[in-house]
Amino acid sequence: MESRHGSVSKPIQTVVAVLLLLVSLALLSTALYRNAADRDFICYWSSAKLLQAHQNPYSGQEILRIENAAGAGYREPFIMRNPPWALCVVAPLGYLSAPVGAFGWLLALIALALLSVKCLRMGSKPPPLVVYLFAPIVGCAMAGQTSIFLLAGIAFFFKYHERRPYWSGLALLMPAIKPHLFLLLWPVILIECVRKRNWRLLGAFGAGLAAAAIFPLFFDAHIWSHYLAAIRAEHIEGQYLANLSFLLRFMVPGHPVWVQAVPSVLGLALCSRYYWRRREVWNWSEDGAALLLISTMVSPYSWPFDQLLLLPAIIHVSSTRMRSKTMPVLAVVNGAAVLLLLMMTPLSSPLYAWSGTACLIWYVWARKKSGLAGVRQPSAAELVTA
Repeated sequence: MESRHGSVSKPIQTVVAVLLLLVSLALLSTALYRNAADRDFICYWSSAKLLQAHQNPYSGQEILRIENAAGAGYREPFIMRNPPWALCVVAPLGYLSAPVGAFGWLLALIALALLSVKCLRMGSKPPPLVVYLFAPIVGCAMAGQTSIFLLAGIAFFFKYHERRPYWSGLALLMPAIKPHLFLLLWPVILIECVRKRNWRLLGAFGAGLAAAAIFPLFFDAHIWSHYLAAIRAEHIEGQYLANLSFLLRFMVPGHPVWVQAVPSVLGLALCSRYYWRRREVWNWSEDGAALLLISTMVSPYSWPFDQLLLLPAIIHVSSTRMRSKTMPVLAVVNGAAVLLLLMMTPLSSPLYAWSGTACLIWYVWARKKSGLAGVRQPSAAELVTA
């Protein structure tokens, strides 16, 4: 009788916990977004404002004016670097004030983070608490970054690519907001769709991407030339990035830009071999998660909050029979990363460079400890140990 009451109370406890989390984060958002101009959110909001006014949403001069009018006090404009098809996501912000838009934006990020975890959850075992407090999730919420949109889209695709091909194809529009982070996944998605004749998913993605690319043309007929001009003016190649590709470039005398592409090229070669060996038993929840982890790590351009895309691999491993000492190690690593965020350490700081590598090492170690590496051969761990 006691166990029955316990089983009934678990869903109630879960609902109460989620409600308390939402209320707490909503109160936190009020404090964080009292001055919305201090967050990365402001670049999306300012571009949306210009788009709504049928002006160039990548105009540095106009963006700087709007951002400073909102209280930013910048010397240089903070420009949205996402391609024009991402404007369909941020466009609604143009009809809201900065504080109201920032508050709603954060609530959307929280909802998408919870949806992502729900889609990535495997079996009856609930994800560990560290998943919900994963440092990149905290970082995205604090900065108002779009990486959570990417995670939600790929998580939906992983779970529903067979049962709901149309919606899964449309969900891939979210990863297209930062397509370079999925460099290793795009070829495999295309090949898998062709091999399994999943034309509905492929068609939905193509049609959705075309519609998203055409949408901003109704507001700015020269949107693509404006975007390319803005990206060239940003001189991204000269900026410090706390990722492996940039660190490799930094170690080469003269710091040539092409060195940043070397990890991606090696990653493509490695993953091509891996996919060819796994093609008959390919599983997106396991193999796709491992592929996404590597794709994120070797990306030539990424920020610490983009490490959010390591979460599918972490959730997959945590759903297995893991040794009791593995999760505390991840909790310590994650706690150190969260501490850096709470200390307001600049995202360009080299102090963030270690966290992604630490998660990668933990992933390989946790797989071996869980015994998952021996379930099927070749295992997904080969992707990161080959």
